[in-house]
Amino acid sequence: MSDAATESGLREQRRGHVVEFTIDRPARRNALTVALVSALADRLLAAGAQGVRAAVIAGGPPVFCAGGDLVDLGAVADEGPIAVNEVVYTQFHRLVSALSTVPYPVIAAIDGAALGAGLDLALCCDLRVATGRSTFASSWIGVGLVPGMGGAHLLTRSIGSSRAHELVLLGHTIDAVTASDWGLVNRVVEPDALPGAVAEVTDRVVSLPATAVARSKASLRRAAQAGLTEELATLGAVQGTLLTGPDFRERTARFR
Repeated sequence: MSDAATESGLREQRRGHVVEFTIDRPARRNALTVALVSALADRLLAAGAQGVRAAVIAGGPPVFCAGGDLVDLGAVADEGPIAVNEVVYTQFHRLVSALSTVPYPVIAAIDGAALGAGLDLALCCDLRVATGRSTFASSWIGVGLVPGMGGAHLLTRSIGSSRAHELVLLGHTIDAVTASDWGLVNRVVEPDALPGAVAEVTDRVVSLPATAVARSKASLRRAAQAGLTEELATLGAVQGTLLTGPDFRERTARFR
């Protein structure tokens, strides 16, 4: 694990052909900063050349990820829309692209809240295993923003248009049982069973032919993400305007 990764709040642990990345910012409820997102994208892209055949993304207690770090995003927004487009969303969308294009499956191990950008991050993974105490919300609208990592697109693909509209437009929170019923997560387990359940998935992936796994992932991604590139390009401009607008400033004043 590099010093840069440590400073960004990202921990990394290797187990054979499996690498686990843990977002470790408990004081900020594992909120995503530009530096953390950049570090995670770097490590995901590098791992394929290092013999990795499956990756896990988890959050250190008490949550999976509470969203984007509003203080960090606000500091960039203070520099204007161009800075938002070129700094924040270049990095956040680079992470979305990395999760899609790496040749190995990425599993989200969700224990606790997955909110806003945290939900988008989980949706960008190939498989999701959650504990029964996990909750899910597309909370962007509550701070005057749109799902900036393609969450509206990905939710529509995974749970259907009507349910996606409910989560994105109303900002409702759903529990793990509902998330499972809707097809948002693949499996729900007790908290102490999460490591074993995730290991079952990664061990199964590693036991299969690596080339076939990579080609199968690529095929699934082509089917599920048609139009996502165009959506991300649009989001960069839209979110840049919203992050520098009055609604975001008013809604996030308490965090500043």
